[in-house]
This record gives sequence, C-alpha cells and structure tokens, in this order.
Amino acid sequence: MRSKRVQREIDDLVAQGWRIEEETPDRVVMVDREFGSVGSHIVVALLTFWFSLGVGNVVWAAYNYVSNSRRRVLWEDGDACPSCGAAVSATDDYCPSCGEALESGPDPTDAVSCPDCEAVVAAGSRYCPACGTELADAADKST
Repeated sequence: MRSKRVQREIDDLVAQGWRIEEETPDRVVMVDREFGSVGSHIVVALLTFWFSLGVGNVVWAAYNYVSNSRRRVLWEDGDACPSCGAAVSATDDYCPSCGEALESGPDPTDAVSCPDCEAVVAAGSRYCPACGTELADAADKST
C-alpha cells in the first residue's frame, strides 16, 4: 500500500502526462517521454526527405524518444507521517500536519547514554547526534 505522499506525487505526475513504467512495493518509476518539437521534425524532414523519403525524421523521433525521456523514482521511506502521509523530519516528535505522535529516536532497549551530554544514542553509533562526541573516545576517557 502506498503512502498518501507518494500517491499524491503519482497523481500529480500522471496529471502532467507522466506514466508509471515500473512498480514495486517500495518504489514507483515514472516516465515522461517526448518525440521532439514539431519544428525540429519539419527541419529534419525538409533536409532529409529528398533523399531518404523521411527515414531521417523517423530516426530523429526515435533519438528524441530515447534521449529526452525523463524518469523519476519515488521511494517509500520512513519520512512520512503514518497517519496522514505528510513529510516529517526524523527529529519531529509530532506530525506538523495532523499532530499525531511519531515514533522517534532510538529504541530504549537498544540504546546507550552519551557520557558527555547524557543524550540517548542508538547502540553502535560512533558519534553522539546531540553533542558530536565520538562515543569510543568518551568511553576511553571515562575509564
């Protein structure tokens, strides 16, 4: 199931003429292809028609179709509110859009305390996100 944020992005891109090229549970690849401008085709047709019967125009369209294709990959990520789908920062405790409490910070059962500032840090972290202390150095100082 897609988050509301990704679904809104898909809907907006489809309204602009993009198509879904590939879809998996965690990402959607959108594509917007073009054949080039009418003016460029007229110039190519005029320059090539007299000897190639328009084959150059078809080649030019194929070249534009491949080289001017745009793709966007939309990833499902954890930076969205589980309730409303609004974008949230990893440091937010509550959703700025709907006010829903967000799970944030390291799991207390798998966390350590920074010896300098006593902030809760995920076990295995090399640096404290609050004060920047290298945790291996701080542990050496305290012993």
